[in-house]
Amino acid sequence: MEKNKESLTAIVSCYARGYHALQSNQPIFNDFVASTLLKEEEKQLISTNWANAIAFFAPEKSETLKTFEEKLQWVMNNQTVPQLVSRARYAEDGLVSAIERGVRQYVILGAGFDTFALRQENLPDDFIIYEVDHPATQAFKISRLQEMGIEIPKNVHFVPVDFKKDSLRDELKKVGYNEKTLTYFSLLGVVMYLEKREFYQLLSTISDLSVNGSSFIFDYLDDTAFNDDLASKKLIQMRQITAHTGEPMVTGFDPFTLDLELQDCNMLVYENLSPANIEEWYFADREDDLHAFDHFHFAHLVVQK
Repeated sequence: MEKNKESLTAIVSCYARGYHALQSNQPIFNDFVASTLLKEEEKQLISTNWANAIAFFAPEKSETLKTFEEKLQWVMNNQTVPQLVSRARYAEDGLVSAIERGVRQYVILGAGFDTFALRQENLPDDFIIYEVDHPATQAFKISRLQEMGIEIPKNVHFVPVDFKKDSLRDELKKVGYNEKTLTYFSLLGVVMYLEKREFYQLLSTISDLSVNGSSFIFDYLDDTAFNDDLASKKLIQMRQITAHTGEPMVTGFDPFTLDLELQDCNMLVYENLSPANIEEWYFADREDDLHAFDHFHFAHLVVQK
């Protein structure tokens, strides 16, 4: 698979959501479409790489777990799946509530192989979905949908944006985005890779092109994730892997002062979930030993200008 980094990340995340939907008796997030977007050779390659990664994550487990399936399941359920499915669940649960209060536009930033548009049901007739992503990744996704014979719903607009040179506002306006309509934005799995100034700039842009009451959902790392004396072993390993792939995690926030840090972006913190909150909301009373990841938080901001 010779893909750019963005496409590879999109495929791997899609695989994990699909794996969870197929393997779990109690899916936290049932992305029943994800697996259909991937080719069998892609699934085989990803599963092999993840199963082999057990030697890095837990050498002792690589000795005690004998079968390929056991190794893959351990890596997926301990290192990958919980964060991906819980943040997706949080974003889409929030969207349901937002629609009830009048939101009619959903902007998925860094959409990758997000499948909400293919799973949507019982939405208002005037509800519009905007998938925003790097042009190369988006072209790859559109090509894959066509190759798989999957019809793109009429209320979906693809918005190719290279943030290094394109204006998010201009590109959204080209496809009909309405700045006077309540909007719900999501950005998952990205903020920790951005410099703070880049994140603040993005928030300011979103507040500028949105009406008061619009929402912005994201996940972030707390600042202790970057202190090796305080960070969990899992998080340190994640930082090592992302740095090795050339996309290091660089940004964390103090969850107790997040509202102060964002005060110049015309955003208010409506909700700020800690790992303990996430554990209680999504992982209580489970039998598969899935748990919320340390250091990861979910936040819901509201535009207030």
